[in-house]
Amino acid sequence: MSGTSNATLAPAGSSAELQGLQELPLPPPVSYVPQTIGWLFVAIVLLGAVLLMSWAARRRYRRERYRRHALKELAGIEAGLASGYADPMQRAAMLAAIPRLLKRTSLEVAPREQVASLTCDAWLDFLRRTRGRFDARTGPLLSLASYAPPQQVASVSPDDAAALIRHARDWIEHHHVEV
Repeated sequence: MSGTSNATLAPAGSSAELQGLQELPLPPPVSYVPQTIGWLFVAIVLLGAVLLMSWAARRRYRRERYRRHALKELAGIEAGLASGYADPMQRAAMLAAIPRLLKRTSLEVAPREQVASLTCDAWLDFLRRTRGRFDARTGPLLSLASYAPPQQVASVSPDDAAALIRHARDWIEHHHVEV
C-alpha cells in the first residue's frame, strides 16, 4: 500500500456525486421511561408492596426483641455452665436462672394474670401448650432448679443441664402464645 492515499475512503469506481453524500443520522435513543399510565400504576403498586414489606419486617424485628435478649441471656448461662470453673453455688444460681428467664419471657407475650401465678405442673403444662418440649427428664429439672435448695440444684449432671438449656432455647425460639 505504498502508493495509495488514505485521504479518501470512497469505494473504487464511485463518482464525485456519491462522495458528496452524508451518512443518514441515527434516531434518538429509546427512553427507558414508560410511556403509558399502566406502567406507572405497576411501579406505584410495586413501591407500595416494598414499603409494606419493609414496614412489616421492621415491626416483626421490634416485636421479637424480647426473644433476642432472652437467647443472649441463655447463651451467657450456658457459657458459664460450660466453663466448668463455677463453684457449686454459682452453678446452682446459673441453673436457677433458667426458670426465671422462661417466666420473664412468657410474661412478655402472655397476660400477667394467665402466667404469673403458674407453678409446678401448671407451669410445665403452659410451657408444653406453647410449643415447649420439656419431657419427663427436663420438666422435673425445671421445677428442681426453681424450688430445690442450692446444694441439690448443684448436683444436676452436666448432661441434664445441657438438655435443660437445649429445651429452654427451643421454647424461647419457637413458643407461640395465643392470647
